[in-house]
Amino acid sequence: MSCFLCDAPMRPDVLDGAFRCPACGLFRSAFPVAINQAVDDRLDEVRRERALKALRVANFERLLDGCQPHLAAGASLLDVGCAHGWFLQAAAARGYRPTGLEPDHEVAVRAQADAPVIEGFFPEALPPGATYDAISFNDVFEHLPDAHAMAEAVRDRLNPGGVLILNLPLAEGVIFQLARLAARFGIKGPLARMWQEGLPSPHLAYYSTRTLLRLTRAHGFQLVAQGRLASMTTKGLWARIRYDRSVSPLQAAAFYAAAAGLTAVSGLLPPDIGYFVLRKV
Repeated sequence: MSCFLCDAPMRPDVLDGAFRCPACGLFRSAFPVAINQAVDDRLDEVRRERALKALRVANFERLLDGCQPHLAAGASLLDVGCAHGWFLQAAAARGYRPTGLEPDHEVAVRAQADAPVIEGFFPEALPPGATYDAISFNDVFEHLPDAHAMAEAVRDRLNPGGVLILNLPLAEGVIFQLARLAARFGIKGPLARMWQEGLPSPHLAYYSTRTLLRLTRAHGFQLVAQGRLASMTTKGLWARIRYDRSVSPLQAAAFYAAAAGLTAVSGLLPPDIGYFVLRKV
């Protein structure tokens, strides 16, 4: 496997199916994607929605605060992989004109009850010629199989001076690095969970700030704002761990204790989740 950023040969990382580029530091995986395919009932979707909502909604408000100086009043916004539509609702409450795009059929149907959501993949499912003032990827960009093609498609669908908004987990984050360390000692469960191995849409890349900016600059985007978002909160944490039915109660208790401890000191450590606002130039 070659690195799609620098073309150097990638080396296997500590988790089977994951790789790291020794030249630029990019992480990527070869995990299979099974969106809208018949899969087992490993995910408890009701518990998953309840577990994620409080943290995601709080992060979306912080993200919109960071984006506000770079978005005109009433700006049109496309949220790719909008899931339950929470970001759409937060953006609409601030006067923006959001549209969602969601490839997962069941999730899209639920989101359509509360927000304007198109079912399908970006950019194929969009109306011909549709363009936007902003295009956001909230916990989505790391799931994409071809980041270069996606960056070019975003450029084509952005209005002049439009912005790309990325919100994603970071490889320099302490949780990812601790999970890699644990995997070196044979404890691979936390790292597999971070890669979302075995789920319908696993992570296909793990970017650092450096590798992400290298990618976006290559496609004509200029960083105008960035910040950190919360990766965990004790509210809903137990449900978040347990929505994956393959996690036993004993494993969940261990994850909860470790996560709660990290949450208490997370502000002093490298960010586990970052956001980036990048202007098309």
